[in-house]
Amino acid sequence: MWLTRRTEALRTGSILRSLLGNAMWSLWAKVVVQFTQLATFIVAARTLESAEFGLFAYVAAIVALLVILAEGGWSEFVMKTHHDGDRLDQIATVAIVSGVTAMATGLCVALVLGLYFQLTHVGLLVAMFSIWLLPTPFGSVCEGVFIADGRLRDLSMIKIVAELCGTAVAILGLLHGLNIFALVAGRLASQVVSVIAYALVLRWLPKLGVRSRFLRELFEFSRHIVSNRLIVFLRSYSGTLVVGSVLGLTEAGYYRAAERIVSAFSEVVGEPARQLAWVVLRKGAVSGSNSRGASPEIGAKATTFVVVLMAISAPIYIGLALMSGMLIHLALGDGWAPAAILVSLLSVKQILLVPGYVTEPLLSLTGTIRKMPAAILVNSLVSVGLIVALSPFGMVAAAAGQCAAALFSFAVSAWLQSLYGAVNWSRILRGCAHPAVAVIAMALTIFLLGDVAGQSVMNGFTTTFLQVLAGGIVYIGTLAVLHKVAGGLLPVTIKEQG
Repeated sequence: MWLTRRTEALRTGSILRSLLGNAMWSLWAKVVVQFTQLATFIVAARTLESAEFGLFAYVAAIVALLVILAEGGWSEFVMKTHHDGDRLDQIATVAIVSGVTAMATGLCVALVLGLYFQLTHVGLLVAMFSIWLLPTPFGSVCEGVFIADGRLRDLSMIKIVAELCGTAVAILGLLHGLNIFALVAGRLASQVVSVIAYALVLRWLPKLGVRSRFLRELFEFSRHIVSNRLIVFLRSYSGTLVVGSVLGLTEAGYYRAAERIVSAFSEVVGEPARQLAWVVLRKGAVSGSNSRGASPEIGAKATTFVVVLMAISAPIYIGLALMSGMLIHLALGDGWAPAAILVSLLSVKQILLVPGYVTEPLLSLTGTIRKMPAAILVNSLVSVGLIVALSPFGMVAAAAGQCAAALFSFAVSAWLQSLYGAVNWSRILRGCAHPAVAVIAMALTIFLLGDVAGQSVMNGFTTTFLQVLAGGIVYIGTLAVLHKVAGGLLPVTIKEQG
């Protein structure tokens, strides 16, 4: 019995170390990606005219819609399905056909814009985006293979290298006068490098071919994922469009800049969270595969995962909300100062959306993904309705409305996870008590340092660095003290679930 327990302890420790290593690699990859994209954004903001920004944003939005249709949820199907037989080859075949179709559609639009409407500049931009669409769906399938196999380290390394290559191309192009075409060239370079690296590391060149029976299974799953993505797409781009239509392009520029800064942080948190959720919950789904619906195993893992995710993400967004003014000043300059309050409000909004990262993998693995499109549609209607209703009162009111919409989305996510994923939200709320106390201590530290810096000769960068460092130390230190005095966060959660 002692040897059995010892073996189980070693196995558990090995699994935890592996998950932690994967989490750190995913986090570093996202940090590098967001840092490089933010660097490109800053260079572009100081190089391009506002009209060029507008043109690029509109074309990029249309292309984002084509990407959703072309990717079709193939990556999620790879992570959900078994990898036996030729199923992966069939998924890859569908993805390649999707990429070719999307590229052909984009090129046709580019020809119409250039030849019929005499918009040669816009047509060339659309044509470059269309070429970028070709490898994108297959790259998404490859990412799904890496995640399903738990090879997040390999995936992260490839993403880092590809993003560095794409950023180098984009910034060099901007500095040499290629303007918005440099931004598309950077995306294309990053995608080509990543797809080639995926194929080499996986040692996989798919055999083209697909069977009609498999297509029905694939598209039945795909329609739910695509529906979710389309609704999220509508929600993501509604803010800037509505604010610009009601208040003008200047306010839309402030709002878009705030969204871009917050999204840089949210993707650092969100993408690794989604990937790890698939890895962790997939193990729970496999261990509980003999039960129908959500097993106790997957519910317990999801409950613990949400607690840990909130403990990691809350200090990031609260810190961003508190230091938004200094961040805007250092990154974009004083001319963008009105965006600071928007960054703070949108950061609060993101905290409320964090638990939703778990919903899609949880419902996919429990066979209830069909419940998501209706929920996302309702969330999106609430979000769009609030921004339409509040935009006439100013961009701050619009951002505050998005916080209210995020609170509604939080409630919907908790309801779905509890009802269909066996997640215990009362335990999640109790598990978040320690991080809440630590966040308050961190906020007080940041405020005090800000007051001290305001009465000294420290420059903005030094003040920001000290606030980040001290806030992080206080947050971790407070959690450690609470762990020592009142028991740890994770042990309590796991014990209660057991």
